[in-house]
Amino acid sequence: MSRADGLDARRVLAVFAHPDDAELACGGTLAAFRHAGYDVHIVALTDGFNSSVARPQDRVREAAASAAIIGATITIESLPDGDVRVARETYAKIESHLRRVAPTVVMTHYTSPQLQDDHQDHQATGLVATTLAKRVPSPRLILQGEPPVLNSGFIPNLYVNVTDFMDKKLAAIAQYQSEASKPYMREEALLARARWWARQARVHEQGEDEFCEAFQLVKCRSINPHQLIDIRIDT
Repeated sequence: MSRADGLDARRVLAVFAHPDDAELACGGTLAAFRHAGYDVHIVALTDGFNSSVARPQDRVREAAASAAIIGATITIESLPDGDVRVARETYAKIESHLRRVAPTVVMTHYTSPQLQDDHQDHQATGLVATTLAKRVPSPRLILQGEPPVLNSGFIPNLYVNVTDFMDKKLAAIAQYQSEASKPYMREEALLARARWWARQARVHEQGEDEFCEAFQLVKCRSINPHQLIDIRIDT
């Protein structure tokens, strides 16, 4: 995407439930936006301390290190891990960041009644963030990212080519050593999924040497529709 596409304010807000959610769903895309000169802001609504791992308290420190690799700022809010709700407090937290950042791009969790097996915090966060982002005037692009666990209910309609930024995504996720035992955090799983989405973006081409992140497009303004498949973010 270039300035000619209308995204000239160059501010991205990624609203997710837990530390590491943003990196998993869109770490490569966030790094690409940062490389293109955008200010990138990540918000995690919880500290993730209710994770099943041995040292969940490490996630806040790990999140800061991960955001630094991407070149993003990160804010970790105080909503209860495991109990994020579609309620006034959640709306208030997210709305405050939308007003503070005035983003042209908003990224959050994919949410759908058909989605199975995804975390309840993801669903609540994605629903509230999407609802609020559609109400305020600044966002020209609203994207919902792939759930961390493979899910047949996620059907993307936009692919971002992150081949040049896959190393940063992997390095950012590698900072979460406290979560490293989870299968979807492993480098081989991350590469396999990104390679798979590149194949889907290319349809009949193999795309073995390319990597994509997949999204559900919620809102798009001032972007050429022919660029919506396998787009590259540039200056």
